[in-house]
Amino acid sequence: MNKLLVISGPTATGKTQLAFKLAKLLNGELISADSRQVYKGMDIGTGKEFSAEIPTWECDVVRPDEEWSAAHFVKLANKLIPEIQNRQKLPIVVGGTGLYIVNLLNPPETLNIPPNNEFRQKLERLTLSELQGALRHLNEKRFNQMNDSDQRNPRRLIRAIEVVKFRKLHKSRNGKETPYYPCYNVLHVGLTVPIKEIDRRIEERVRQRLQNRVEQEVRRLVKKYGWDSALSFTIGYQEWKPYFDGECSIDEAVKRWTTHEKQYARRQLVWMAKYSPDKLFDSGESNHYQDIEAHVCRWYYGKE
Repeated sequence: MNKLLVISGPTATGKTQLAFKLAKLLNGELISADSRQVYKGMDIGTGKEFSAEIPTWECDVVRPDEEWSAAHFVKLANKLIPEIQNRQKLPIVVGGTGLYIVNLLNPPETLNIPPNNEFRQKLERLTLSELQGALRHLNEKRFNQMNDSDQRNPRRLIRAIEVVKFRKLHKSRNGKETPYYPCYNVLHVGLTVPIKEIDRRIEERVRQRLQNRVEQEVRRLVKKYGWDSALSFTIGYQEWKPYFDGECSIDEAVKRWTTHEKQYARRQLVWMAKYSPDKLFDSGESNHYQDIEAHVCRWYYGKE
């Protein structure tokens, strides 16, 4: 058995609940493809959901002050997937981080470029504008290919600089063996709803997380790890810094958070349009679960 089910889609489309239902139906285990839920303690702001019956892997893997990337995700996922399959269970990768999913299913060459910690330490002393300038100088095309969020993310800029430098140093080495990647029998299901409904659900989620005392969670994490951590670039956390520093009101911070969530959902939709799932379902339709279940079961039991 080498089957792998992937469930992707924008935030607030019901991916996790769908994954739990299908895991219960098909004896599965979940692997989270969510770049925010990987961090320990970042629970309320990221909306972590767990089931007592269904194991969920790749949640709570590292501290907010530890390094994590798509390469880490893929490496761990490729270890977990055969372990789950060997237990005669169905691995279900579920999440909205498109970079994780596309790198798992179609690993790029850059995934095998190792980190250079000494070089990174030098880059970490640079300001955001200096990092942007350094990448532009090395490869302006690479900088322009990054989205606005990544262009303002020091960690993403450092990784891009690292990759460009590595390629320049090793451009004459063409004899390296192509790395082996496991081949899976994949069904990729995508969830979506109209954008106005996504916006409404996001607004409701933010209100619910405020009621669940997310502010206290952020304060506790900042005290423990500081802002020089994943808190500084994670939606649902980064927006609290100006409020804590007295630079804006709580209403303004919440408004920024809600806006950033909506912008993120739109980027996820763009990704889905580019990397189309095998089948796309509208989770706002009343019979969407029955349709998805029938489609997945036909694939799982080999009836199509």
